[in-house]
Amino acid sequence: MSQEEELVFEESQQGVKIVFWGPTLAGKTTALSLFHAIKKKEDPESVYNFLKLEDKATERTIGFDQATFGLGTGAGKAFKYHLFTTPGQDRFKSMRKIVINGLHGLIVVIDSEKARWEENRESLIELFTILGDKLYSREVKMAIMLNKMDLPAETRISAADVGRLMIEAGISDKLRDTFASTFEVSCLEALSALKDAWTRGEWNPKQRPQAVQRIIQPIQMVIRDIIISQLQKS
Repeated sequence: MSQEEELVFEESQQGVKIVFWGPTLAGKTTALSLFHAIKKKEDPESVYNFLKLEDKATERTIGFDQATFGLGTGAGKAFKYHLFTTPGQDRFKSMRKIVINGLHGLIVVIDSEKARWEENRESLIELFTILGDKLYSREVKMAIMLNKMDLPAETRISAADVGRLMIEAGISDKLRDTFASTFEVSCLEALSALKDAWTRGEWNPKQRPQAVQRIIQPIQMVIRDIIISQLQKS
């Protein structure tokens, strides 16, 4: 087991694990980086670490990204949650299986660019081949993040097209019809809004820019669903 694989294993045994899944360049790393930046700004004591393994030349993830956060009050926040991204390139298929092992929650990142329909479809097929039963049973909590909604309307798909994409990926009606929460986001717009607000010194956690809030919402929803599920089991 490599050092990276050991870290994935160790982190997954300590608290809640949530994974960003999607094709390469869909925006997984950017979404996690935005969430990390916001938490570091608003509640620095809740941020424990942030690891990015990427090719500096291409800025593509070559292993996984990982960040750990805490919930609660004070410095010793008892509830920990670990966010991971999976590498999207074909050559990292085995790494993706390692990263999603033992997960509690899932953020499926779909690239809204029409030209990437097939890559999205193949990514969904791979995901549901590995985790289908756990997703259908809702054992793993899930949200869909449809990214790059800043693209011109004629070049991108909408949330209404996600159902058709799932049909083509062979995903059961059982999940497609009961899971309707698709969050339309733009990591690019969120990053711009974040930089603009911080440059002006105008940051209020209760009045975040809408583009930023859209990135946070699916992550918060999955965390909430996991907590509720764990409380019901206790």
